[in-house]
Amino acid sequence: MYIPVETRSHSQGDGVSHSQTAAAGIDTCGELRLADVPLLETVELVRIDLPPDLMEPLLERGLLPGCLICQVRRSPAGDPIVMVDGTLLAIRREVAGCLCVRRAGHHAA
Repeated sequence: MYIPVETRSHSQGDGVSHSQTAAAGIDTCGELRLADVPLLETVELVRIDLPPDLMEPLLERGLLPGCLICQVRRSPAGDPIVMVDGTLLAIRREVAGCLCVRRAGHHAA
């Protein structure tokens, strides 16, 4: 299933378009996409780049900004299985690409 995600392109004075860095899975503020995080690395959810109707089921399952997420394994289809607040959740790869995270303990200045 393909979920189109609208990207906003804006510069923060560094000459780098954030749509370009988001496509690469990284952001200039130390943020990256959950889909790009190695297994067993704990990260903090910064934001969910999905429309509200697609975001709601994630919020209901505890995927809230500020929560800690650890990708513990992948399903046979390659979708990530994550641990959130002691609960295992299976999410689609496309959704994992829309979850903006940062390494736990790394806060933007």
